[in-house]
Amino acid sequence: MNPPLLRIRLLGGFRPVREGGAPLVERWSRPGARTLVKLLALAPEHALHREQIMAVCWPHAELRAALGSLRVALHTARHALEPELPPRGTSAYLTGDGDLLRLAPDTVRVDTDEAEVLARQALSSGGLRELAHALEALTGELLPEDRYAPWAEAARERLARRRTDLRRALAEHRRSHGGGAVRPEADAARVRLDWALHLDRSGRYGEAVTVVRQALRSYERQGLCDAAALAAARLAEVLGRSRGAEAALAVLDAHPPGSGAPDDIRAAQHMARSAVLSYCGRYEEGLAAARAAERCAEAARGADHPVLLARSLAQQTVCLGLSGLADEAAGPAESALAPAEESGDRALLATVLSVLRETERRAGRHGDALAYGRRALALAEQAGRPTATAFERANLAELHLLLGERADAERLALASVELADPFGGTALAFALTALARVRGGVAPKEAERLLERAGRCAKEGGHLQAIDEVRSARAELAEPRHPLP
Repeated sequence: MNPPLLRIRLLGGFRPVREGGAPLVERWSRPGARTLVKLLALAPEHALHREQIMAVCWPHAELRAALGSLRVALHTARHALEPELPPRGTSAYLTGDGDLLRLAPDTVRVDTDEAEVLARQALSSGGLRELAHALEALTGELLPEDRYAPWAEAARERLARRRTDLRRALAEHRRSHGGGAVRPEADAARVRLDWALHLDRSGRYGEAVTVVRQALRSYERQGLCDAAALAAARLAEVLGRSRGAEAALAVLDAHPPGSGAPDDIRAAQHMARSAVLSYCGRYEEGLAAARAAERCAEAARGADHPVLLARSLAQQTVCLGLSGLADEAAGPAESALAPAEESGDRALLATVLSVLRETERRAGRHGDALAYGRRALALAEQAGRPTATAFERANLAELHLLLGERADAERLALASVELADPFGGTALAFALTALARVRGGVAPKEAERLLERAGRCAKEGGHLQAIDEVRSARAELAEPRHPLP
């Protein structure tokens, strides 16, 4: 009897599925076993030398230990993919050929292979329907749980190029079939905006600025004022985080929404202005802009309605909290939670939970703050936002420190610094400040050095809250401490 076909899904997250046979387990006992299967699924012809796998999965282990780990991972993977496999049975899916390990070509299908075949066929001779179908097949991020794994980067870039080729082909097809000469450039600009959002959330602010500027110039050339206003809002938010408020506000002033602009574009412009104003300490103006964004979001009824509403409410809490109006801050944040959950956007939900965590911390409800913070951290990690993840770790570290849990605080602060270090700027400033607070009681000289570096990073990022946080930490360390009894 032929074994059931095994389909391995990589787009949207790793998930093996069999067409019949015993159901597969959801949790694997060995993470290395999952990585082994992912490596084979991405490899050319789905085959790799055993030493290549050991170099990725156990890079620092001695050869004997790595061989032992490989044997255990291989056993785990085979029985996870084929639960009915006898203890010494031959796997129908994961086979060995001397020093090579491979996924059996007759019994295993990988979704990225099938998607790339569709893309090649559509690009070669397909029409509108085939191109759209091929692009749909490539929907979903490749292994989001391994977003920063170097071994997945080549495949990630290859799939990104395929998507770009398909979008261009679709735009050209629409133009040549009566869509108008402006359509391909507008489509390309829209692709750039989507890509810029990914870059922004990945902490690659400089690249995001470049890509959004390209989209903005494209919309300007075509005279698409509403689209240009939306691109300007995106650009302003990235500039505000990375290069200061003045340039960001100038971009918004140069590209205001027209008198007949849709409510969602008006909301995006108000939201960007509020965010930028809050970065430079103009909280009262930022609050007014966030409330204007909420009014426009309430009127907008498109797909972005819950996103805009949640963001505007959360931003009001930020401005109120930083203005010292903690009693008024809780309401908007609590109202933001439902639309954030409705949106399905994990990054947005993480932001709202982060705001709620800070609201609870200011109110002295540290247990509730910790619960919100842990949820925010998990979602930021899942959404692939390294700078947001570092920020959440830093804040959780300070919460644990307030609760007297120094070991947890140290672990989280160190992890925050490690993650934020490549990005520098605001993210690293918050991370270093948290670590300085943790170390202040036991290593004051080291804490001073950490705060010196944090101050430079905060100034580089131009984020007033980060600058104030460093200043507050310095004041705390300067306070005389009573000797422990």
